[in-house]
Amino acid sequence: MNIVSQSRYSPGIYRNSEFSKKAFWQSTASIGRPIEEAIESLIELYRQCSEADWDGYGANPVSKESIYEAVEFIYMLPSGFPMPNILAEPSGEIAFEWYKSKRMIFVIGFNGKNMISYAGIFGSNKTHGTEYFSDTIPPVILENLRRLNS
Repeated sequence: MNIVSQSRYSPGIYRNSEFSKKAFWQSTASIGRPIEEAIESLIELYRQCSEADWDGYGANPVSKESIYEAVEFIYMLPSGFPMPNILAEPSGEIAFEWYKSKRMIFVIGFNGKNMISYAGIFGSNKTHGTEYFSDTIPPVILENLRRLNS
């Protein structure tokens, strides 16, 4: 198995290797249950959506790179923020959705190319955009999560 680079925040998931819950949890330090559940959801989502046309309507496959970015984001998420609903998009992106009501929603997407797309509705205000994602969560993403959770 060719292991090229290790994810910065998730010691058990390696780029260019197969996903395995067993391998992941054997090499990961003790983490909180919500994080563990989110990681398990991402691994399962990859298994279900990594082939073209996974939805029967021509969806693009979810890439390992988008999963790695999503995992890194979960590890960077400040404590106290709720875990998102995790979804696969027909575009092949991984989406995280925080939903309080139909007028209080924030969604981000990971495309595997170090970019986070986002959109939110906060009452009568709307926001959307794209941000570079590398070593930290972009400030605008954190700002919008705080808006949703304040």
